[in-house]
Amino acid sequence: MVIAVVIPRFPLLVALLAAKIPRDRPVALGPQPGDPQVVGLCTGAAQKHGVIPGIRVGEALSRCPELELVSPDLEGVAKASEKLLERLEAMGAAVEAVEVGVACFESRGLERLHGGLDRLLRRLPSALPVGAGGRIGVAPSRFPALQAGREATTRAPLVLQKREVGHFLSPLPVGRLASALGRDGDSDAESTPDDPLDAKTVAMLESLGIRTLGQVAMLPRQAVLDRLGLAGVRAWRLARGEDDRRLRPRTPPDPIESSVSFPEPVGALPALQSAAKMLIYQITAIANARGRAIRRVGFRAQLADNASWSRSLTLREPSTDPERIASAALPNLETIAAPVLELTVRADASTVASGRQISINDTDPGERRRRTGEALRHVQAAYGDEALLRAIEVEPHTRLPERRWVLAPFDI
Repeated sequence: MVIAVVIPRFPLLVALLAAKIPRDRPVALGPQPGDPQVVGLCTGAAQKHGVIPGIRVGEALSRCPELELVSPDLEGVAKASEKLLERLEAMGAAVEAVEVGVACFESRGLERLHGGLDRLLRRLPSALPVGAGGRIGVAPSRFPALQAGREATTRAPLVLQKREVGHFLSPLPVGRLASALGRDGDSDAESTPDDPLDAKTVAMLESLGIRTLGQVAMLPRQAVLDRLGLAGVRAWRLARGEDDRRLRPRTPPDPIESSVSFPEPVGALPALQSAAKMLIYQITAIANARGRAIRRVGFRAQLADNASWSRSLTLREPSTDPERIASAALPNLETIAAPVLELTVRADASTVASGRQISINDTDPGERRRRTGEALRHVQAAYGDEALLRAIEVEPHTRLPERRWVLAPFDI
């Protein structure tokens, strides 16, 4: 079984806690400096006045004059999310981080460790933030578990057996296929390579009268393939409860951080780039001393107007070359829209440097498979699931070759 933990509106809860604002007031996340002037996640009180994520700030204030805008606490969200994952891993779970406030893991192994699934589910709420409204869903595979987590209450987990998955998914809106978690096409959500359908395709299905997952599941597979391609076939399988995508547990990060404070606010891009490059040299020196390689690097800036800014990127290959890391990361600084008081560079050095070196000698088959799998994952991350395909026999007795085989995403 797959267990999904879902904490709704996680970034908003962190921002409300930092600003010491009660959750029962009309509040929404405001835009970051340089971002489009639209509101983000909002409380239930704001939604009652017609405020929804993605509308312009002016329109939101006209609908709800009492609306309060809070700045996103990106640093607080990152720390709270990491703390949640660490507490789940402390229970023995191999966790896949779906997004901030959302994670899933397999119960196999944990059931023996904790004395069964029921005892595991009784202990699991103790690992969730108190008062955050965490919800727990359990199902045989990833997508149904995430949907069960979204539909569960804070009082009890929602557990689905294999025979119940199709009936449970059937009435859910087709917008649940718009992302890996199923956020009904929330404009505040970023797409990922795991997203089966984009928002435009979902809108097209709704215009054709297809509004639930059950209606998607009843469509002929060949018609879905002809009209929507491979992404449509994957969405069709998800709607039928046939999600065979394996979980991808994360490697716990090994953080390295370096920062610099400026005596006066700095707004000149060359000065910021020079400071960032110095910090990158410092963190690569620390990583080298530990025998580690940097896989992910992020910037955080404390701005002069009391706001914060952050950006992060994942390197194509782990590295300790400061010049290479700087050339990939420094362009992110161009999006800073206000003078900076403090600049921080944080890196994840969870990869062993020696394990990434190319050897002139023959490596064992296991090492070759690991390197090949890593290369294929980079291809999928860069170009999507359609970059790697496998042939599946669907109608072996047909005389039409185009109906006998179908191409499907290759699961690494």
